[in-house]
Amino acid sequence: IFGRITMNLSDPCKLYAGGWTTFPCNASSVVMISLSLVSSVLAILMVIYLTSKLQKFPRGNEKMNEIATLIQNGSKSFLKTEYKYLAMFILVASIPLTVLYSMAPPSGNTSDGIRISVCFFGGAATSAIAGWLGMIVATEANVRTTQAAANEGLGHALQVAFQGGSVMGFAVAGFSLFWLSL
Repeated sequence: IFGRITMNLSDPCKLYAGGWTTFPCNASSVVMISLSLVSSVLAILMVIYLTSKLQKFPRGNEKMNEIATLIQNGSKSFLKTEYKYLAMFILVASIPLTVLYSMAPPSGNTSDGIRISVCFFGGAATSAIAGWLGMIVATEANVRTTQAAANEGLGHALQVAFQGGSVMGFAVAGFSLFWLSL
């Protein structure tokens, strides 16, 4: 079997000699993009589901809530500052991208620079949205995990923590795949 494998990794459908003729290798672009969009929507729906499920766990006592609010305010302040600098970087980095890909477009189309810059902005925006959502949910999950560990044990606390962490993973995957599909 190893003698039949070729090293053409640029096209996974031709990994084996003769290529694969089954799905996904025989799917049209419309089918692949549609599957990507559906998958991204399912991931975003999973974010909504996990977030709502996380909100049902108790937040703990007054002191825990006070500390959690301070942590949330600090994390929001941090993200605002980070996103301010990130926005400046994205703006500065998009200028040479636009110029270079407009002057020497790989496809021969001079609008490549604008398309690449729009994709750059969109990728940064979806990453920022996922980061903001992840930070908010993580700080909410922290206080709920602490409450679960204190009152219901390690098993329940791990369940709460896992749900909180899963939100970030699904958010990154869902928003990124959604933007890529467009």
